[in-house]
Amino acid sequence: MKPKIIIIQGPTASGKSAIAIKLAKEFNGFLISADSRMIYKGMDIGTNKDKGKWLANTYIVQGVEEKMIDVVQPDQEFTVDDWVTQVKKIIKEDKRLTIIVGGTGFYTQALTNNFKLPVGKNIELRAEIVQELAEKGIAFIVKKIKVIDPEIESKIDIQNPRRVIRAAEVCFQTKKPLERKVGKPLFDALQIGINFDREKLYEKINKRVDEMIKEGLVQEVEGLMKKGYSESLTAMTGIGYRQIVQYLTGKISSIDAVELIKRDTRRYAKRQITWLKRDKSINWVDTYKEAQNLLKKFV
Repeated sequence: MKPKIIIIQGPTASGKSAIAIKLAKEFNGFLISADSRMIYKGMDIGTNKDKGKWLANTYIVQGVEEKMIDVVQPDQEFTVDDWVTQVKKIIKEDKRLTIIVGGTGFYTQALTNNFKLPVGKNIELRAEIVQELAEKGIAFIVKKIKVIDPEIESKIDIQNPRRVIRAAEVCFQTKKPLERKVGKPLFDALQIGINFDREKLYEKINKRVDEMIKEGLVQEVEGLMKKGYSESLTAMTGIGYRQIVQYLTGKISSIDAVELIKRDTRRYAKRQITWLKRDKSINWVDTYKEAQNLLKKFV
């Protein structure tokens, strides 16, 4: 029998974590973060990590254990392959109910569909791509990929540096369009999507960004820069970080930085929605009660 896992999906600010925590408490489960930015240590405010505390080597959020938080330093490479490998190991070793909190759709899809990319990491090529991206921008890299794979825009989020870098790494090595081979499913997965009102979601995003600024996002980014973390690092190009870097280096005003973070987060949420709505295996719910009932039938 394949292990049963729960995946809670939804765009940023849709309330995934709150529902996941309640389910974990009720069904004796633990959480796994599927957010590609929460893996970085010292990047808490801008990634909107669930507020918790470390007890020894365990991260606890409202009495529930959450894994795949603070995995690597901001200057360390960490790919979807790394995430899937570690999550498979966690699920195998921990016999409690696994509840994965989606954030990065590609991560959860790679896990449930058992994706197998045609090539592994190429450190030298990746370094070249990262350098070129820093110097010439993400659109330049996407244009180069399109020479090999004209359909790349339908396959990845072309605004996400991490996805673009990995796609370039694969396409430049194989000289073929990006394709992900689907393996035999390893898990029996119940995917639950949190429904939302788009206007309310956007209002929530705007409010959240204001709260991040009050909590010290500028100081967090300043601290990372003082530690020597380059603005060209994948971790530092994420929403919230790149705009504050631009402000701190005198390229834009603080007001513009905040407005850009809000705008880019709304756009990111819109792309997440498009990605998730394509997945017909997601069961969409409006309330905790509906999610609870789905889980009762599943487990």
